[in-house]
Amino acid sequence: MGIEYAAKLTLNLKELKKQDILKLKFIGFSDGEILEINQVSSYFNYVNRTVAGLGVKLDGDILGLSPNDSDDPNNWKHS
Repeated sequence: MGIEYAAKLTLNLKELKKQDILKLKFIGFSDGEILEINQVSSYFNYVNRTVAGLGVKLDGDILGLSPNDSDDPNNWKHS
């Protein structure tokens, strides 16, 4: 259900209703968890629109956490 809320927030914001949040609460999500779903979804929407709006190309880029201080590019342990 959390993913459905995130999808509606992303794709059909005008259709989002109080009932959508109440459904999340009913199945056990806390207010903090609902806020986190909202914030993460909103942040990724913002970043993706910013990058797309600037015409940035990410072909061949590695996205995500950078490897630890190591010569091994596959070392992602962050110890």
